[in-house]
Amino acid sequence: MMVVSKESQDFLDDLTVYLYSSGKKEEEVKGIVEELKDHLHEAEKNGKRVDDIIGIKPKEYMEQLASEMPFDVRGWLKYLPIVFMGALAYTVMGDAIKGEIKYSLIECIGYPFIFLLYLFSISRLFKYTSSHKVSKWKEYILFLGVTAVIPTASFVALIFLGKSYSTMAIHLGETGNIVAIMLSILAFIGIAIWSKTWDAIMLPAILFLPDVLLKHTNLTAGTKDMLSLLLSTSGICLYAFLKLKEIRLRI
Repeated sequence: MMVVSKESQDFLDDLTVYLYSSGKKEEEVKGIVEELKDHLHEAEKNGKRVDDIIGIKPKEYMEQLASEMPFDVRGWLKYLPIVFMGALAYTVMGDAIKGEIKYSLIECIGYPFIFLLYLFSISRLFKYTSSHKVSKWKEYILFLGVTAVIPTASFVALIFLGKSYSTMAIHLGETGNIVAIMLSILAFIGIAIWSKTWDAIMLPAILFLPDVLLKHTNLTAGTKDMLSLLLSTSGICLYAFLKLKEIRLRI
C-alpha cells in the first residue's frame, strides 16, 4: 500500500472533501486523488513537499482543479429528490407528533427554500474547511452554526411570518396526523435502506424522541419546549461532529 507523509495525506483529504462539495463526480475525484497521490509519493522520495508539486497554494490549486472539472448535474439530481423527501418527512413528522399539521402558504414556500439554503450552507462549509487551515474549535463552531443556528433561526423566522400574515392554509385532523407519522416512518426506513446507513433513522430519533418523552412529564409547556430544543440541538450538533470525523477518517 502506497504511503505518503501526513502533510500530503491531509492535503489529499482536503482536496477530496473540496471536490465532493463542489459537486464533482465521485469516480473522477477518486481517479484524480489517486493519480496525485502517486506523484506525491514519488516526489517525497526526492525530498519534495506538496507545494513543490502543485506549484501554487493548496486553496488556489483546489479552486483551479474544481473549475476544470464538470459539475455532476445528473448525480445531484439523483440525490435531491431523496434528500427533499427526507426533509419533508422530518418536518411533517415533527408537526404530527405535536398534533399541529397546519401549513400556511408562506410555510409551504418557505420550507423548500430553507432546505435549499441548508444544502448550500453545508456545501460552502465543507469547501471552506477543506481549503483553509481551521482549528478544531473553529471548525466545531462553524458546524454548530450551519447545522443548528441557521436552520433554527430560519424556522423561527418562517413560523413568525406564517403567524403574522394570514394566507390560505392546509390543515389535517387527527387521522391525518396518524397517517403522516406512518408515512414519515416509512420514508425514513426507505431512505436508510437506499443509503445503506443509519442516518435516516438516527436523526429523526434525535429530533423527535425528546418531544415524545417529555410529553409524559409534569413540566410546563414552556419548559418542555425549551428542553426539547436543547436536547435535540445538542444531539444533532454532536452527531454532525462525529459524522465529520468519520468522513475524514474514511477518506
